[in-house]
Amino acid sequence: MALVRRSVNILNAIDGRRLSYIPEHFSRMTLRTSVSQVDRWIYQNLDSRYAIVSCLRLDSDNKLVTVHELGVEDPKELTMLSLSCPYLDKN
Repeated sequence: MALVRRSVNILNAIDGRRLSYIPEHFSRMTLRTSVSQVDRWIYQNLDSRYAIVSCLRLDSDNKLVTVHELGVEDPKELTMLSLSCPYLDKN
C-alpha cells in the first residue's frame, strides 16, 4: 500500500516501482507540468508500477517539443491520478 496509509509497498522496498521505459500494456498520459512533483505524488499515493519518460512530439505549430509521458500499470490508478493529483495541469 501507499505511504499515506502507513504501510510499505514491497515494490518500493526492492526499488522495482519506477521503470525506465513504458511497457505496451501500461495506460499512458502526457504531462505538461513539473515531473518531480508528480513523481513524488505517485510514489506516496499509488501502488502499481509506473514510468515517466521524455519524448518528442509535434506541437500545434508543427515544431518538435520535448514532453513527458507517464505510464501506469493499473488503469484505475491513472484515473485516480488524473482526478486527485494537485500538480497536474487541468487545462
